[in-house]
Amino acid sequence: MMALRLMLFGILLLAFGQGSAQTALPKSSYPFVQWQKNNIQPKGSSSLHPFYALLDRLMFKGLGRINVVHFGGSHVQADIISGRLRERLQSFYPGNLGSRGLIFPYSIAKTNNPGNYSVKYSGSWSYAKNVQSSPAVPLGLTGMAVFTSDSGASLSISFPDYVKIKGDFNLLRIYEGAGSENYDVIFQGEDSLPVAYREFRHPETHIREFFLEKHQSRLTLTILSRDSARTPYILYGIQLENEDPGITYHSIGVNGASTHSYLKCNLLGSHLAEIRPDLVLFGVGINDAAKGDLDVATFTNNYRKLIRQVRATNPQAAILLLTNNDSYRSYRIRRRRVYTPNPNGELVRKIMHELAESEGVAVWDLFEIMGGLGSAKIWEEHGLAQRDKVHFTFKGYRLLGDMMFEALLTDYQLYLKKRSE
Repeated sequence: MMALRLMLFGILLLAFGQGSAQTALPKSSYPFVQWQKNNIQPKGSSSLHPFYALLDRLMFKGLGRINVVHFGGSHVQADIISGRLRERLQSFYPGNLGSRGLIFPYSIAKTNNPGNYSVKYSGSWSYAKNVQSSPAVPLGLTGMAVFTSDSGASLSISFPDYVKIKGDFNLLRIYEGAGSENYDVIFQGEDSLPVAYREFRHPETHIREFFLEKHQSRLTLTILSRDSARTPYILYGIQLENEDPGITYHSIGVNGASTHSYLKCNLLGSHLAEIRPDLVLFGVGINDAAKGDLDVATFTNNYRKLIRQVRATNPQAAILLLTNNDSYRSYRIRRRRVYTPNPNGELVRKIMHELAESEGVAVWDLFEIMGGLGSAKIWEEHGLAQRDKVHFTFKGYRLLGDMMFEALLTDYQLYLKKRSE
């Protein structure tokens, strides 16, 4: 049976994934990339097997719903690398529709919103972020919150026509703060027309759910305060769900966030428990290592705490650590800006491999794949990295998403081979 599945998987790769000229990796165009190292480490490790078992059930039986959560900083807030991986995972074989998952109205928080959905709002809103020294309200899974006391304030979310996977939904889960029971939330669907729905609130978790009678592809929420309201209405995120089997990919990013930033989020564990992730990708670390000497003990301990928070919500969750990309630091000497390679990238890489061994998790070694220390300059010269040699271009982020997808599928294929022996 497993041998047959392995053969069917190979056919699927040709039909929907690696065989497509539009998605095949452009290896000849970028010979400086260490393509042979684009794999999940330790190679052949069983750390991701619980995720692959779920993927196996979904692919070959059409059963189950898989939740992937991807944490990061600015690399993830823009949702280009994570958005590409979401697109590849949700479309490389037929019948896997999945859901759009958790989103946040970044525009209200006066920061860049992912390009794959649009946010409009009215009324007076404030915001809090985990990169602030003292956020104004408690924070949760998304690392941000927006809040208002303005009765009648609203927000709308829609998906541009060019987005391939829009994630139609018939269940809306709103992560709210304490005191939300003193506010009514009015839901409107496409074209701002009233939609029949059932509303249910979970007082213990402060989650409000809307069960819709028909699928929607956009939404408007209007916040109305009651006379009893004494505290602002707090919104942590909106989860768009449907009942279809498939992979739901939740991307969580905050510009400038470090491991310490996410440990500040007191509600992260309770929110994560509601999602119960099957695979968690941690791409946090570039900001920890940005300046000065990296505090190795603190960084290691912070990551260990994050890993164990995930395990507390789902002991079977597979965890994949993404090493820092190679990056540069910049200095101004007189009127000239000078860039020098950041040696902390190698330190972070070493720590993550040590954590993989001690905590039983996996690693995707981007630092090594890029070419190691100083390689960001080469990526910039080929239009894949930005001038700061920290961030990537749109083309670069998309390439990284494709590379991660290939690494996961290669590792999944090893899993199938091992089971067929």
